[in-house]
Amino acid sequence: MAASAIMTIIVLAVLSVTTNILNTWNRASGELKNKFDGTVVGNILQEDFESIMIKKDGRAWLQVDYPENVSVLSGTNYLDPTPLKPPEIMFFSSTVLRPRYTRDQISSANQSDDTRSKQAVPIPGSVCAIKYQLAVKSPFMTASSDSSGNENQYNAFFGLYRAVIDPRSTVLEAMGDTVQGYTNDVNSESYRYALSNNLWQKSCTIIDEQGLEQPGQDLRGWTLAPENLLVMNLVDFRLTLGVFYKNPNSGVNEPEYKIAYIPPGTPVTIGPKILATNAYGLGSGGGKYPVESALVEDGFLAFADFSMTFISDVGAQEMRNMMKNGTLSVEEYKRLVLQYGNTVTKRVQFIAEPLL
Repeated sequence: MAASAIMTIIVLAVLSVTTNILNTWNRASGELKNKFDGTVVGNILQEDFESIMIKKDGRAWLQVDYPENVSVLSGTNYLDPTPLKPPEIMFFSSTVLRPRYTRDQISSANQSDDTRSKQAVPIPGSVCAIKYQLAVKSPFMTASSDSSGNENQYNAFFGLYRAVIDPRSTVLEAMGDTVQGYTNDVNSESYRYALSNNLWQKSCTIIDEQGLEQPGQDLRGWTLAPENLLVMNLVDFRLTLGVFYKNPNSGVNEPEYKIAYIPPGTPVTIGPKILATNAYGLGSGGGKYPVESALVEDGFLAFADFSMTFISDVGAQEMRNMMKNGTLSVEEYKRLVLQYGNTVTKRVQFIAEPLL
C-alpha cells in the first residue's frame, strides 16, 4: 500500500509538471504564430499602401467605411469600450502582389478546332483595385449574400480577406467615371461612397485561381471568397490615418504643417479632398484637441497606422465554440482576447502629396 501511495504521488506530480509544460508550450507557440502572422500581414499592407495611387482629379481614390457589425464588433467610436467595427478599406495601388497572367483559349496550328491549348498571357498595367475586409465566415465556403448568413456557416470564424482586381479589369471596368462617382461636388453621396457603392457593390471581371477570366462576378461575394483569405484568427483590425494640414497659426514659433489623426471608426473618403467627420491633434502634454474638418479637407496623407489583434488556436477554438452556442458576449470576447491575444502594429509612411 505504501508503494502504491508513493507511485500515485509520483504519477500526479509528473502529470502536473507535464500539464504546466504543455500549457506553457501552447501559450508560447501561440504567441510566436500570432507575431509571425502579424509580420506577414503587416508587410503586405505596407506593400499595398506604399504603392497607393491618390490624385486630385475629382475622383475618389481611397475610402474607409464601417458598414456592418462583425460578430460582437459593433462599436462606432474609439472612445467607446464596445469593440469597434472593423473597416472596409478600398483603394487603388500599383502593388506587386497582383494577378500577372491570364490563360486564354488559343488555337494551335497543329491541333484541330476542337482542341485548344491554354497559354499564359501577361496582363498589362500595374494599378489594381484592392479591398481589405474582416469577416466571420467559413474559410472553405463561398460567401453568403448577407453577413448573418456567413456567420452561420459551419466552422465560421474571424478572417481578414484581401481582394485584388487585375490591372486590365481595373482600368476597363473599375476606374470609369461612372463607376468611381466622378463629380465636381465632393460633398455629394456619390463621391463619399463612390468605391463602396459604385464599385465593390457591383460586378466586374475577375481572374480566378486557374488564371481564367470570369466576367460579371458579384464583387460582394467574391471579396470573401476562399482564395482571397489572407489570414485567420484576426479578431480586431483598426486603422488610424495621419494627415498633414496647413497650420492656420504658422509663424516664427509655429510649424507650417500640423498632423491630424483620423481615428478608427471614422469613415473617410480621399480624392481631391479628405472627407472625415472626426479628427484630433495631440498637444504638447499629450492631450487631444479637435481639428476642424475644413482644415483636414485640404491636407494630404502622412501615414497609416494599422492595429491587428490575433488570437491563438487554443483561444480561437474556445471563442468558436461560444459563437456556435450563441454565448459569445462582449465580456467573454474581451476575456479571451486578453488571455490568448497578441496585438501587432504597423505604420506605413506616405512620402509625397497626391498628384494633381
